Amino acid sequence: MSATLDFRGYNWQLTRGGPLMETPRGWAWQGRLANRSGAQTAWDAGAQYNSGETGGVRRHLDAKFSFRPRPSWQLSISPVYDRELNPRQYVTTRGGGRLETYGSRYIFSFIDRTTLSTQVRLNYTFKPDLNLDVYAEPFAASGRYDRFGELLAARSRFLRAYGTDGTTVETLSNGIRIVHDGPDSFAIENRDFNIRSFRSNVVLRWEWRPGSTLYVVWQQDRSDSQPARSPVNLGDMFGSLGAPGTNVFAIKASFWLAR
Repeated sequence: MSATLDFRGYNWQLTRGGPLMETPRGWAWQGRLANRSGAQTAWDAGAQYNSGETGGVRRHLDAKFSFRPRPSWQLSISPVYDRELNPRQYVTTRGGGRLETYGSRYIFSFIDRTTLSTQVRLNYTFKPDLNLDVYAEPFAASGRYDRFGELLAARSRFLRAYGTDGTTVETLSNGIRIVHDGPDSFAIENRDFNIRSFRSNVVLRWEWRPGSTLYVVWQQDRSDSQPARSPVNLGDMFGSLGAPGTNVFAIKASFWLAR
């Protein structure tokens, strides 16, 4: 187990090369447990929690389970869960800003982001010259942007929130925000996302004679995007198996030509 404390500082990368921006004070806790590395059934699991003074929170869980009941086959499963509430997500840079930010608008927003994924690997040896490798990863991620604003001043961590300080925000039916700041108006695209994907790779390898090998491959690449709503869940992740996509079948052979 470990814990860290981050003091306030400055970072130019937050504005993507713009003026320095103050980073908030925060703290993090993380821990990991694992059994004996040489065990027939091995596992390890980790957890992480981050929090900052501007209201940012991140929760991360990951684990790996590996089973080898027989020397001929092994199965491993690695699930990951990540949920982040970030009040300082960079969005874009616009012109027409104030002198405090050198004539540009460095726009940020609050984002609620969730990611779920699981990697599955199976290795099976029928006999020394014939084996099967299977890899599959269902994946789902979502993100909702809200509470837009621009950097208040260089070397500051505060935002000039849109909808205050003489500005107004108009949200269109497609999610685009129109910001009015005095005589200036500009649009912020709808960046909300809710995606699912599934990728798999199955390879049968047969070395029918020394140096000569036959490969039979089946690959799947599925993906789907839906309107952003609530954070993704396990149903979304496993629902990626039914998403539209492509199937690729391939046969490859290598030959060893003796002199």
